[in-house]
Amino acid sequence: MIPHIPTIFRRWNELISQWAQHQLGVLVICLGLFAGFSLLYFPKVIEKRMYNSWTSNDKYLIEFVNSKIEHPLVAMVGKDSKEHFAKRELRITPYVIGKVFHLNAIRLFYLQVLLLPFFLFLLFNLVRKLAGGDAPMAFWATACMLFTYVGHSFVYDTLFYDSYAFVFLLLACFYYDRVWSILALILAFFVDERSLFPALNLPLLFLFQTGIPQGKWTHVIRDFLLKNRATHYLLISYSLYALIRFYLYTNFHLETPIGKQAGVQLGFAFLHGFKLPYALFSALKWAIFLPIFVFAYFIKQHIWTSAWLYFGIYLASFIAATAVDDVTRSLTFCFPIILVFFQIIHHVKEHESARVLIFLLFLANFFTPTYTLIMHLERISPFNWIY
Repeated sequence: MIPHIPTIFRRWNELISQWAQHQLGVLVICLGLFAGFSLLYFPKVIEKRMYNSWTSNDKYLIEFVNSKIEHPLVAMVGKDSKEHFAKRELRITPYVIGKVFHLNAIRLFYLQVLLLPFFLFLLFNLVRKLAGGDAPMAFWATACMLFTYVGHSFVYDTLFYDSYAFVFLLLACFYYDRVWSILALILAFFVDERSLFPALNLPLLFLFQTGIPQGKWTHVIRDFLLKNRATHYLLISYSLYALIRFYLYTNFHLETPIGKQAGVQLGFAFLHGFKLPYALFSALKWAIFLPIFVFAYFIKQHIWTSAWLYFGIYLASFIAATAVDDVTRSLTFCFPIILVFFQIIHHVKEHESARVLIFLLFLANFFTPTYTLIMHLERISPFNWIY
């Protein structure tokens, strides 16, 4: 007998709605997603510890991170260190966390793995909040993003700690209309400066709370600057980040080197040729359709200023991502651009269709391979910790 897919889908959504009535139920859902994902893609750091398969590059990076945890404000440039790693010396948030909680480089990655359930819990609640309380949509969106490189970064990117930035960016998005977003943004910026561009999504999240500005572009910009509270918090975050960076540079000689020797140069990733599309696609995989729908909605409704700001955020993230070798990791920072989609769905009251769409995107992400590009293209295969 052939199962009736729509009935199964409807009953599953009803079950999710029942479980999600309380935060404990949401936590159980997210822990279940984390457990299933971890069985498929076992944390890389534990696998390396089990088989003692550290590369020479891993060992160098462990030594570098441990020295930065011990002395977060000591500059590495000019010492016996590679220029490529020297650009990480100002990304001090993970090092300060390690120092405060007495964690070394490997334990800091263990903590990153354990942050994945919290990230999923936060994402579930944020999507539900933006979508007007739609728990099934929140579930499918969370599962969909888990099987992009966003989820893989928590368990695969040994010793890079990008996922700390993802957690802080998501916290800032959750509190986009609250002053707490300032602290979350600054912490994200000091994990990696590639967080600067996706942070521009915060004012867009505020749009549907105050009404989408229309009319002449100068009036729209004025509304963004004067009426949009998220813009105020974002500008304060940028200003404080710039001041702290300047202080750290002048007093501790901490900087981020840029140039070919440091592996940062416009268009650098295009040297990989045919491998690049696989790497770019793996960042969001099929969820890339969500920002495409958002951009199309803005264009259709003639919301031109918001449309070009939205497109500019992705373009800036794309340019930053292709300026380095590890393009998959870099483009993944733009994941907050998907969040505007859920506000639009709630605004136009198309919840039922959106649930089906995101469910299909989840299936596509689940069955589509994920790749990462760091010097060479590498496929992240399920169950590779077994064989």
